[in-house]
Amino acid sequence: MEDKIMNILRDMVAIDSLTATEKECKVVGYLNDYLKGIDYFVDNPDLFGIFDIKDDYLNRQISYGLVRGKSNKTIVLMGHYDVVGIDDYGNLKEFAFDIDRLPEKLKKININIDAEKDLLSGEWIFGRGAADMKGGLAIHLAILEEYSKKEDKDGSILFIAVPDEESYSAGMRGAAKLLTQLKEKHDLDYALLIDSEPNTRKDDQHIVSIGTAGKCMPVVLVQGEKAHISKCFDGLNPLGILSNIFLDTELSLEFSDEFDGEVTVPPTWNYFKDMKEEYDVSIPIRASGYFSVISFHSTPEEIINKLKNIAKDSFEKYVNKMKMIYSEYRKKYKYSSAKEITYEPMVMTFEELCKYAIEKDRDGFNTFIRNLYEEISERIKKNEINYPKATIYMMNKVLDFTGINHPIVVIGFAPPYYPAVASNNIKGWENVTTEYFNVIKNYAEDTFQYKLTYENYTVGLSDCSYCAIDRPFDFETFSLNTPLWGKLYSIDFEAIEKLNIPFLIFGPWSKDYHQFTERVNKENLTKIIPESIKEVINYIFNIK
Repeated sequence: MEDKIMNILRDMVAIDSLTATEKECKVVGYLNDYLKGIDYFVDNPDLFGIFDIKDDYLNRQISYGLVRGKSNKTIVLMGHYDVVGIDDYGNLKEFAFDIDRLPEKLKKININIDAEKDLLSGEWIFGRGAADMKGGLAIHLAILEEYSKKEDKDGSILFIAVPDEESYSAGMRGAAKLLTQLKEKHDLDYALLIDSEPNTRKDDQHIVSIGTAGKCMPVVLVQGEKAHISKCFDGLNPLGILSNIFLDTELSLEFSDEFDGEVTVPPTWNYFKDMKEEYDVSIPIRASGYFSVISFHSTPEEIINKLKNIAKDSFEKYVNKMKMIYSEYRKKYKYSSAKEITYEPMVMTFEELCKYAIEKDRDGFNTFIRNLYEEISERIKKNEINYPKATIYMMNKVLDFTGINHPIVVIGFAPPYYPAVASNNIKGWENVTTEYFNVIKNYAEDTFQYKLTYENYTVGLSDCSYCAIDRPFDFETFSLNTPLWGKLYSIDFEAIEKLNIPFLIFGPWSKDYHQFTERVNKENLTKIIPESIKEVINYIFNIK
């Protein structure tokens, strides 16, 4: 088992499956060939294969293999095969995907003290994707192969490897359909999904996640009123309003959710900019930005309503500031005009802006939005624009269509969206995840003297957001306020809700993922984690 895991890991890391590129697809070929060589699948060729992700602009695929047992009770072993870029490796880029040669190269450069200690110990495996998360995939594939050789199979194990976790999770969103098809075709009863994402440790305790935090990305577009900078009081600078929105949301604990001593980090902005294409001595007419909100229980509807109120207050605050300063300015400037500053705060969601456009010209708008969507689809396929900037572009064009020429704030959402899920709260599976965690915990401590603890939510986000829905919320609020919703980006909420698979995020102890010192602990990878996973699989299959 140890050698098998290491060999699979070495082969997969060597494949430069950079996220959001066509290179991702190369891993699927390797995995399919590997599954094809397993005796079980030679005898059962209909139980493994490649699943195409519908409408994916890179034509990416999901690799899967199902080993059937006596009962329909099924464990899903899931992971992603894409990796982040390697620019951080600098002159060592050519060795980033070589777990055998990279360590010697790292010894010749300056790295942080902890990484250097691990490097010299020989107990860690370095390389892009070794930790996040080809190590976990190697564990899963080795377990599947070993299980396929058992004569007495109590239940079924399904292996799935998905792309795009590091970008927009197209793989796991698409996997909802695959999981549904396999469930219906083979009458599977999904009892647990294990996502072997890398785990961290704190105070010598390995942290397993029994839930995953959510994330949404609100987009704010502000239209002001243009004026020459020498006549700045005759206009309204959209950057002023956007700046106030930034100040009232950036690191604001008002957006943080709390649960059992765990707290989501407050929002932080990813992008903030005026929308002038050229330079001139005038106030910009529009400005835009977007930020990330991590949540445990806040829904998109709650977040957008909170943001609408903040936007209105920010608008008013900036106008009041202008009024106050202009009043003082007029006292000093003998040629000042008698014009008063009067702006009524106006805030709309993207859904409301579209309704306004439809009321103005239904047929014209329907044609316009269809053509706009096709235009942006082509630009995304050519890698000319990313999803958040495409969202701003569409909001900007729709605002143009409406003809609204007075100051306004428009709010929408950009992909990706990750619903928060507490595995213990999934209907019909209440608290079973804690039970399964305790099986792993007791086994690891008794067998390896290795301590484990759990967190209710991983704030690092995960594909497990698309395994289940643990609370009702208004799906339409998100979809109608997401300009890219449709072929470019969608979530099958209904399919996910029908699946409702409890999950554990349980993978090998790792450090510095997404950095050039990314590494995975060898003993965790080859012994502790695979043996602990096999223990909980055996436990679940033998529950009466």
